[in-house]
Order: sequence, then C-alpha cells, then structure tokens
Amino acid sequence: MIEMPIKTVKIVIAGPYGAGKTTFVKTLSEVLPIETDVPIMKSSIDGKKSTTVAFDYGRMKVREDLVVHLFGVPGQERFSFMWKIIARGMHGYLFIVDSSSEEKVKESLGMYSFFRENFPSTPHVIAANKQDAPTAVDIFTVKSILKVPYEVKVMPLIATNRRSALFVLVTLLEEIRSYLLEISKYR
Repeated sequence: MIEMPIKTVKIVIAGPYGAGKTTFVKTLSEVLPIETDVPIMKSSIDGKKSTTVAFDYGRMKVREDLVVHLFGVPGQERFSFMWKIIARGMHGYLFIVDSSSEEKVKESLGMYSFFRENFPSTPHVIAANKQDAPTAVDIFTVKSILKVPYEVKVMPLIATNRRSALFVLVTLLEEIRSYLLEISKYR
C-alpha cells in the first residue's frame, strides 16, 4: 500500500466583531478549540459576553490525507495588528459577515477592504452568516454592499450548523485547489 503524505492547509477565518468566527471554528473543529476570548466589560447589545483578543484555533481532518487548520482572527479594529501576523502562510481565507441586517453587513466593509488590499491573490469565500435570522440579508445584497469581485463566491451560512459550515469550508478548499492548479501551470 502506498502511503500518501498528509497535506495541511491553513485557513484564516476573518470578519468583524460578532460575525460568527469563533462559532464557526467551534462547529467544525475535531479537537478542543483554542480560544482567546475575554469577557466584555460593558453589556453588549447583541448579548455577546466575550470577544476574541488574539485568535481562535481549530483543526479538522477532511480526508485521510488532508488536515485543515482554522485560525480565527479577532474582529475588532483595535486588534488589526494581529490580522497580518495570523494570515502569514495562509492558503486561503473565509470572510464571515453578520448578514442579519444591512447595517451589520456594512460594518464589514473596512475589514474586507483590508484583506482584499493586503492579500489580493489569496483565494477566499464570503460567508453570509445568520441566514436563519428573520431579517437576514440575501447573498446578492451582501455581494453588492461589500463590492465583492464577480469571481468571488458569496455563500449563505448558519455557523452553528455543522452541515452549513462544512459546505462553506469545502467550497473554499475547492477555490484553493483551483488556484493552486492554475498557478502550477506557470511554474
């Protein structure tokens, strides 16, 4: 029997405060996730009791020969210095937005612009989280508000639902695979 070497893929989970990054990592991780959440001192309007201050980490074996490492970045701008540090060496990123209202989607603009400017050729997918909310914004509106390039996929997500989260992750892995195949043609 020929043994296949195990490949590892580093995925960064980005998005603003409260978008669902920590939840996404917890939903998919097959190991106890590492979380660097601290309690929020003042009461949060959305009921959030903690916030990520460094990163979240989870690990998932997709196939026998493929392991995905998930790194969630903090969403608050005061921790933006961490974004480039955590993104170093990533194969792709998932940008999660809270799509429960147009206002929440608009709050994502600055961070999404940062990632597009700093990682212009990195494969990524936009996940419109909280699609189970009665006021959820459709993915076409999310794409329009964020001015997402035509070739970038915007997908519905319910981060608490493993099947939904897995579908988004597999789509991103396919985007990474396509990108790697494309650049290998020019080597």
